[in-house]
Amino acid sequence: MAQIKLPSYPLITIDPFMSIWSPSDKLYGSDSVIWHGQKKKLRGYILIDRTDSYCFMGVPEKGAEIIPQTELDVTPLVTEYVFQNKILKLTLKFWTPLIIDDIYKLSLPVSFIDYKAEFLDGKRREFEILIDVDKSFCFNKTRKRLTGDEKNCGVLSLAFMGCKNQTPLNKSGDGVSADWGYIYIAGENCSCKFDKTGIRAVSEKTEGSFIFAYDDVKSIEYMGTQYPCLWTEKYGDILKAIVYARENRPELLNSAERLNERLLSDSEKFGESYQKILTASYRQVLAGHKLFRGKDGEIYYFSKECHSNGCINTVDISYPSMPIFLLYNPSLIKGMVTGIFEFARMSCWKFDFAPHDIGRYPIANGQAYGHKNSPLFPRKKIYRENVCRFPLKSQMPVEECGNMLALTYLHYLFSGDKSVIERNYDMLEKWANYLVNAGVLLENQLCTDDFAGHSEKNINLAIKGVLGIAFFAKISDALGKETNMWDTARSYAEKLCSFALPDGTLPFSAGDKDTWSLKYNMVWDKILAFSLFPKELYEAESRKYKEKLGNFGVPLDYRSSLAKTDWMLWAAVLDSADDSVKIFSDAIVKYLSETKEPYPFPDWIDTNEAFRHGFAHRTVQGGLWLPILADKFGADKK
Repeated sequence: MAQIKLPSYPLITIDPFMSIWSPSDKLYGSDSVIWHGQKKKLRGYILIDRTDSYCFMGVPEKGAEIIPQTELDVTPLVTEYVFQNKILKLTLKFWTPLIIDDIYKLSLPVSFIDYKAEFLDGKRREFEILIDVDKSFCFNKTRKRLTGDEKNCGVLSLAFMGCKNQTPLNKSGDGVSADWGYIYIAGENCSCKFDKTGIRAVSEKTEGSFIFAYDDVKSIEYMGTQYPCLWTEKYGDILKAIVYARENRPELLNSAERLNERLLSDSEKFGESYQKILTASYRQVLAGHKLFRGKDGEIYYFSKECHSNGCINTVDISYPSMPIFLLYNPSLIKGMVTGIFEFARMSCWKFDFAPHDIGRYPIANGQAYGHKNSPLFPRKKIYRENVCRFPLKSQMPVEECGNMLALTYLHYLFSGDKSVIERNYDMLEKWANYLVNAGVLLENQLCTDDFAGHSEKNINLAIKGVLGIAFFAKISDALGKETNMWDTARSYAEKLCSFALPDGTLPFSAGDKDTWSLKYNMVWDKILAFSLFPKELYEAESRKYKEKLGNFGVPLDYRSSLAKTDWMLWAAVLDSADDSVKIFSDAIVKYLSETKEPYPFPDWIDTNEAFRHGFAHRTVQGGLWLPILADKFGADKK
């Protein structure tokens, strides 16, 4: 795969509060930032013969020389830089063991900075490499008093820092950084120090690895209880986790490289551009979640909505992200839906439809979206209330019912685990009945594309309702329960098809003329061969999407030039010729290479100009894996 140009490059990708990126093509072209743009400065220098100093990372100090960057290569799990002058060649690798099918490695709060220096002139020279982690890693926007120290753990030297007064989980929402927990830098055969400016590691070895670690102490507050991250139950404390990372670095790196090969091999069929967009999204998707185990032994896997209200465990974020997890670790979907089921059973939730979320990251004390006291929400214990404080107009009833039915059925289908559908059959039945009662001529309401506002008789949303009813029919079959839901889904699908336009497509809203929209919700009908909708509809829709292709992709619908990259690739799956995936991927890669906005891979973009519209670093990009899932497991392919 050729080198990829991105608006921002992943460096340290641990979790939503510790996802550090370089917003420049040159590692020394700007200071590193957390995903939303706040500076979190990593600096790197090399010293040759104690006199010649060169900067390779972060904005150089005034008058400092740089060692020119000559190469930059990004794979799903590794970002590799090469720097070279007449004397020295330096190779630098940033990687985090985000091994999706191993929950303990996935939750391990460490990143590696591997380096190798080679002298090119054949002379023996003295060498030092320095990695400096600025105190800004410990703050949000207000500086606070720091504490820190140095330690030795066997052959490892390490230094750490953090705010003197610790208040875990005291901030929530978007555009904020954690100011709790402790930042570590460690290395073998090196010296690590802490002072008022930060922590740093210095090594005289020409080849080695530094370990960056973040111990947040408490990770998530769920229904009033604060929980540590999952890694603590296997590794104990952060020092043991760092020692484990050092001792098992070769095995962790091999796991990362094998997963790299698997991800690129799985995507090869759809071309180089498709491989690039998966490369751009993998670490973003995984670093947008947090794993922990609840008091009853359940594992939870909560996402953060990044630059879209900051909600935690949002259902219409989990739904589009689902394909990557169905492919590589379906059990994580169970960790997404369990908290939603538990909250929906609480007395504060009075509706017959599914919730939108369970709080604002990292506080999961009850739905934040649409709450009357939303600005004051973060510490409010919604789950304890006996009254419902959620205005109906702010909800997404059909959207979230359809999403939860899809998530639970597909989790069962890909994992073989019936526990979720067995435990929650009553709730799933209630939500399916809601969809039945809603019908296909839907009232004015929001869907997951809420940024576009309310819409009435929305066809794509009605398709989700039809599929949700069909999923419940399949859930009932799996449990040996009889229903007439399949017949209902079929009759509703036929009614929707009666609104077809002369060109064979379905309009944006039932009864509209000269309108169109991406029918991305229809993909499960094709993949699972439900045959609720005719194949001719898939092909007519696919032709329409190609006609509407702009510079950077296909808009969501006729109303504007705005697009969602995840839905674009879902809609591409409707094309039986498979070329839509390649065509749309080319357009998205064009956006990535031309945009001037230095944020991680946005999913909401303009198809005429290379602008993003608010979202960045969102986990919905896990949906970009849907073409692979459809190709590997689609019943329509067999």
